[in-house]
Amino acid sequence: MGYSMAKKPLIIVADATLGIQAQLGDFLSGEFLVNSALNLKQLRQWLEGEQPRPADMLLLDSALTEEGLTAFCRQWMANPHTRQTDIIVMGPADENSEIEALMAGAVDYLRKPVNPYLCLARVKTQLRQRSVRRELESMSLTDSLTGLANRRYLDDFLQAEWRQAQRVKGSVGMLMVDIDHFKAYNDHYGHPQGDRCLAQVGHCMKSAVQRPRDLVARYGGEEFAVILPGVHKEGVQVVAERIRDAIENMALPHATSPVADHVTLSFGLAWCEPVQGERPDLLVEAADEALYAAKGAGRNRLSETVDLASIRHLMPN
Repeated sequence: MGYSMAKKPLIIVADATLGIQAQLGDFLSGEFLVNSALNLKQLRQWLEGEQPRPADMLLLDSALTEEGLTAFCRQWMANPHTRQTDIIVMGPADENSEIEALMAGAVDYLRKPVNPYLCLARVKTQLRQRSVRRELESMSLTDSLTGLANRRYLDDFLQAEWRQAQRVKGSVGMLMVDIDHFKAYNDHYGHPQGDRCLAQVGHCMKSAVQRPRDLVARYGGEEFAVILPGVHKEGVQVVAERIRDAIENMALPHATSPVADHVTLSFGLAWCEPVQGERPDLLVEAADEALYAAKGAGRNRLSETVDLASIRHLMPN
């Protein structure tokens, strides 16, 4: 399997023994990009999103995990920065250790001392399987019309980011976005052009959202949603205004709209620093209600950003 430099998979070799790390790193670097970690502190840089790109595979020395292999693997797979990085565990040559690693979520197990040729073969095999798995997942998690994430992917993504924000006392912002008077657009231009309009709006929105970690999804019908992990409250409005400006500049004609002579959007904005026990659907409901208010106020506008902290006392226990 050959890779261009830009598409070379990135492998983390995490082993406390410098000699083993150097040997495997040198051997794998002929085909992959390799990053090394000698201790948990270096490895946690990946959990905290401090690296420029996610890794494709982690070769993990089982002795490196202070809290235990199972606990570490669960944390790694639940973290939005690392959950797409598969783990191959390197450990003692006994069946119990191998069973523990595989039960913890590792995709493979290499017995120490690790044979570099066997390691390379196992990594290649897992990367091939991962590629097939990703393609199948993409087919089930992508909206076929717009190419954006679909509702299923949105729900999973929001759940993961919500839990991460609860753990680190972070924040999550959300936009609910609706194409104004889209039924009239479909009636006037026809459904094929309506489909093209949805695809153009989706592409324009995705281009306007600049951070790689943010998600633009088709929510259903003519509604879209944007999830903004770790954003400041003021940043929710900044992103919404950037999207609105991009749609204005696209100037897609809408002859039957009572709002403007081109396609426009209405936005519902919500933001939260989630606390333990709070559900992510509360953020969705707040953004949806804010969108309803924006449409009721005349459309082609942004709502005020709803902070869940300001309405918690109104929510049922």
